Amino acid sequence: MRAQTMTTETAVTPTGVLDEAVFALDAMQRELGPYHPDLVAPTLAAAALATQTGAVSRAEELYDRALHTVRVNDGLYGDQQLPILRGLLDLYLISGDREGFEKRADYQFRLLGSGVPPFNSAELSAAGEFFDVTLDALIDASWEGKSRELLRFHDRVEALTEAVCADAEFGMDWCQPFSFRLARFYYLLEYKLDVFVDDPRFEPRLSGADWQTLEREPRMEALQRRLFQQGERVFDRLLALKPEDHDALSALADWHWFYQKRPAAIRHYQAACQLRPERFEYPAPLPEYPALSKYRAFTEIGVPVGVTLEINERGVPSDIVLASLDVEGPLSLKRKLRATRFRPIFDDCKDPRPVSLLNSEFVRLD
Repeated sequence: MRAQTMTTETAVTPTGVLDEAVFALDAMQRELGPYHPDLVAPTLAAAALATQTGAVSRAEELYDRALHTVRVNDGLYGDQQLPILRGLLDLYLISGDREGFEKRADYQFRLLGSGVPPFNSAELSAAGEFFDVTLDALIDASWEGKSRELLRFHDRVEALTEAVCADAEFGMDWCQPFSFRLARFYYLLEYKLDVFVDDPRFEPRLSGADWQTLEREPRMEALQRRLFQQGERVFDRLLALKPEDHDALSALADWHWFYQKRPAAIRHYQAACQLRPERFEYPAPLPEYPALSKYRAFTEIGVPVGVTLEINERGVPSDIVLASLDVEGPLSLKRKLRATRFRPIFDDCKDPRPVSLLNSEFVRLD
């Protein structure tokens, strides 16, 4: 009688596959040496496996290992680092690590030229990514005591925006996104910076002419005082390049409406409405262009709250009704909505409707 034997197959888990890949990588490193260029590809393959299995710390370690190997073999400024940095940035988006993303985006930005002309598309993409994540962090952070950091950031974005908009090759495609980034900073400045201004640039030991305005007032306060003119100049420059662009016209209109410059705002809204009349059939909170959006990867998604309110012809809300009475902090939410300026409906692209009704959902993030 033949004995029957039973065999069982051991399933290979994703973690097991990753362990095998790292074991093989370590063996290869012992054979070739710690910084052999042939190690880069299998290290990146192992990092991709770690990302797929959710082993974030291990993936980051492997990407860093590959990055260091490339830097040893190809120099500190070699383009071979770029796909590795992309892998790290994507990893931080998956894991929600904004600090890690911001740090690597800054490094990528510097690696590609720090936004200094002559430009190329990769450099401008990296600059935009770095500016976006920095703005994202500024939305949540306290600005008190950060005047030096904020001014440095502003100066970088402003200088790059001016240079890009004046560039014959890249201005048409890149002027608007960078102008909108600078405008987002101006909206944030208006929303977040009260007159507490704490600017260490104006301590006696830092009182050189480069750190002061002609009136010898702190630069952050000077910027805040001239904010409307600064934003208007940004949008006017964009419209000089793209005079019939709906988004640029709407951005300038929003800026005037935000500052209660009604005649100019209405004129620009009417011009934008001629290009996209369907957008003016409903009211909306400011700014619509550019939207103060956030990276979803780094933000806890709040609970949407259904809201009904009326908006008069000046964009002021009233009769605010929350769909749910169980919403946390209903009085605080109503106060924030009352402080929000809205763009009303424009009938036939002519005048603001005296009363506009808005039924929408708002997500409270703070």
